[in-house]
Amino acid sequence: MPTPLKNENTLSDPSNQKIARRFILAIPFYLAVPISFGLFFYHGFSPIQWKAFSLGALGWVIALFLRGPVTVLFKGLSKEKATLFVGLSSGPLEEGVRLLLLLLTGTSFSWAISVGQGWAAIEVLFTIVNGFVLIHIIQRHDEKSIQIKELLESKGQLRLSPLWGVVERIFASAFHIGVTLLIAKIPLLTFIFVIVHSLFNLVVVWLSRKNMLAAQLFVAVVGTALLVTGLIAWK
Repeated sequence: MPTPLKNENTLSDPSNQKIARRFILAIPFYLAVPISFGLFFYHGFSPIQWKAFSLGALGWVIALFLRGPVTVLFKGLSKEKATLFVGLSSGPLEEGVRLLLLLLTGTSFSWAISVGQGWAAIEVLFTIVNGFVLIHIIQRHDEKSIQIKELLESKGQLRLSPLWGVVERIFASAFHIGVTLLIAKIPLLTFIFVIVHSLFNLVVVWLSRKNMLAAQLFVAVVGTALLVTGLIAWK
């Protein structure tokens, strides 16, 4: 016997509209992240090389699609184990693609900093698209959508301000640009960042479930440290 759907009134449409409105109002702040990085580097270091920027964005997309086969590979495992292994794969996939991209296209400072910005910017765009998908899901009334919304509510994610995501994008962008600069300067560092990146993602997920402020502080410290180190390495 199928599980009966809840009455649509229990889904609190005004609440859904509030969530959607808050996210839409936050979009300019999301877009301001890559723009602000671009202006900062333009005035302080190097203007964007748009070919490198585009290739950086493409590299991130390739790394994302490579997760598909990995997800299928661990499909037979429990949800917890599958999530763990997919999370661990993020480092090898992203840093492997990043290294190949730099070695095949260029490793100069201005090139690398543009690749890093493109890599970070497409992730911001993906976050915005993902937000719209989430809004669409929580406003639907089918059984699967209700289950997803209840899961998100149980984790408190629907009560979080979208500005938390904006803050995360700032320092995650710093992470990607810093790592790109360091790998371009010393390619052998890729072997270290394969591990660092995977552990970074897993720790962020774990901290987010415990304390969002702690998670954001962790991202801020690591992202800032890597960006500063990357810039210093090229001096």
